[in-house]
Amino acid sequence: MKHEYHLESFAIGKWLKILQGSLQYCQGFLDARKDYAPRNAYRLMRSDGRVMEEVAAREDVNIGQIAGWPSAEQYEAAANKALERAKAIRERANH
Repeated sequence: MKHEYHLESFAIGKWLKILQGSLQYCQGFLDARKDYAPRNAYRLMRSDGRVMEEVAAREDVNIGQIAGWPSAEQYEAAANKALERAKAIRERANH
C-alpha cells in the first residue's frame, strides 16, 4: 500500500494541515524548520494516521550562528528584531 504524507502545525489550539507532499518533501520542510525559533510545533503524518516525525514548538528567540556564547548585547539585538517582526505581522493582520 502506497501512503500519502502531509504536515500539520499546532496553531490556535489545534493541529492544522499545512501542506501535502512526498515523504522526502515533508521531511525536508521539517528539517528546514528545526533551526527556526520561535516556531509552532509540527508533525509529519502518514495517510493511515501514523505520526512519522514531530518537531516541538520553540518560544525562545533564535539569534543565529554565534562563535562562542552569545553576549547580552546579541540577545538584546535579537529581541529588538523579534519585536519589529511582531509589529510588522500585527500591522499586516490589521490591514
